[in-house]
Amino acid sequence: MATKNLALASLIGNKTYIDTVFNQVWSQVEVYRAANPQSSLFAMALGNTSQPLPRAVVEALVEAANRLGDSQTYTGYEDTAGNPRLREAISTHYYEQKIGVKIQPEEIFISDGAQSAVVNIQELFAPDNVVAVQNPTYPAFMEGTLLANRPLVYLECTEANGFVPDVPREAVDIIYLCFPNNPTGVIATYEQLQGFVDYARLHQAVIIFDAVYSPFIRNSNTPRSIYEVEGAMECAIEIGSFSKWASFTGLRVGWCTIPETLVIHQTELGELNRLWQVRHGIKFWGPANVAQYGAIAALSSVGQSECQAIVDYYLENTRLIRGGLESIGLKCYGSPNSPFIWVKASQGLSSWEFFKELLESTGIVGVPGNVFGSNGEGFLRLSALGQRRTIEQAVESLASFAMEI
Repeated sequence: MATKNLALASLIGNKTYIDTVFNQVWSQVEVYRAANPQSSLFAMALGNTSQPLPRAVVEALVEAANRLGDSQTYTGYEDTAGNPRLREAISTHYYEQKIGVKIQPEEIFISDGAQSAVVNIQELFAPDNVVAVQNPTYPAFMEGTLLANRPLVYLECTEANGFVPDVPREAVDIIYLCFPNNPTGVIATYEQLQGFVDYARLHQAVIIFDAVYSPFIRNSNTPRSIYEVEGAMECAIEIGSFSKWASFTGLRVGWCTIPETLVIHQTELGELNRLWQVRHGIKFWGPANVAQYGAIAALSSVGQSECQAIVDYYLENTRLIRGGLESIGLKCYGSPNSPFIWVKASQGLSSWEFFKELLESTGIVGVPGNVFGSNGEGFLRLSALGQRRTIEQAVESLASFAMEI
């Protein structure tokens, strides 16, 4: 007889990030809205984008759609690993020209955004592998591990260590790292990342490095890719995405990089890359070819300039929000090179108390920090990915909150 997946069933009942946000955060927002119909709401909870697609991307999408509408130029299935031109563009225009590292196109696999890649990549590894995630963390890392029924270890991120964890003290096999970090917005230094790379090489562990927000980094002395760290090509898989810096949250295009030099216990050079090719061909045949043509355009010289303007827009939002919060005495963590602000609750309030007080006093909606892990207690995450006028109005509303703290 058929039986249910117990690991999946264990996540039902407000135990996932999406359930918590939509069933608890937004339920409280709706209660507030009903009681205060004339009041403004400033949604800074989700990491959804607000800026339109770059013009170069729109033109490429229209051109690709027109080709699909003509029998003479119609194409069907794309290469299962991704459009070769897109893989080449990521290799050349992203890694080599922007980051300064050499990644072969064959080491890049196109995905439908980062979300599925960061969870599904665990299928490369044995079921008993121990997974380490930051606490607080992007929930998909933890939830994907629980769904796979793998052992889970937390890497403590607190005010004391600037929300950048120390290397594991116990033996772990898979380490999830995310910088610039979601939710805290902090960025790791070369030295901090070198410690994790050294650990992974010593213990034949693998780092899964979420670099989705790396295009927001403006400091030349800050790593934007794990592959800038010596030895990382031997122990790290990197996940990238067009979602935030090219407004692809609706188009869904990302990638994961699996170097040929990545080797773990009982594998040889290139084996993990080949295994992922097999898995890719069985379970995923790539995102829509139209969307991939748009991604190619985003990496063109014109597209890059237009994407730069989008990132600059969001970073200015970050500056405005942080400035407003700090002007009324609230402590903010995270880098100015990130679209997230990690703000400490006032007067020793819990995360949910602070969420409610900020909502009722200003109309600002964030996500309680403890949703991201126990070390998020007493904090709130705000997103700067909204419209500028909304951000400006939200900052103005903080004046009323200042009188209460």
